[in-house]
Amino acid sequence: MKQSIIEDFQDVTEVKVKQNPIAQLNKYVRDSEKEVEKAGKLVERQRLLKNEFYKEWKQANALANKRKEQRDLAIQAGENGLAETALQYQAQAEQQAERLQLAYETAIEQLSELEQKLEEMKLKVKDMHIKRLELMGKENVLSMKEKMNKLLSESEFGNAAENFDTVASEMKQKENNFDDEYEITIFDAKIQKLAKEINNAEKQNQIHENVVQ
Repeated sequence: MKQSIIEDFQDVTEVKVKQNPIAQLNKYVRDSEKEVEKAGKLVERQRLLKNEFYKEWKQANALANKRKEQRDLAIQAGENGLAETALQYQAQAEQQAERLQLAYETAIEQLSELEQKLEEMKLKVKDMHIKRLELMGKENVLSMKEKMNKLLSESEFGNAAENFDTVASEMKQKENNFDDEYEITIFDAKIQKLAKEINNAEKQNQIHENVVQ
């Protein structure tokens, strides 16, 4: 059951990574960093082997020289049997020294090649880091542009701006209506005042005519 849940989680994670280019690139960079780490361990192992070959080579040389001195000593002592045995040991030691020298020189070449490959891998990973940052920057710009375009589109910002214009137009219309009503009120007041003055004047005239009669 636990294993099934883990596998399902891994499947979901892989789907999300595939759907996100940046996440996919991050995973590729992490995997590459692990490979660089493995390569670094191999280089260090090769360096240890080279040093071991050098140590064994020097020991074989020293043994060959020792057998040569033993052979010379046996010859001087007239011990031909011992001299023959020393010669055989000397030959074996010299053969081992030659093999170890060749292995040491080969290890040096291999180490140099591995070190060069390791540096190339490190530069490659560094380049991927830079590209990842560049893509993250582009993704950020695209996301920002998408949000800005959405805000400025007719369906969003355009409608909002149109609504503002409508409200402003309605307020202007109401303002004009208020002005019209105010002007009508002033006009009516003036007419009423004028009518009142005319009415008063007529009353005065009638009073004057009655007095004269």
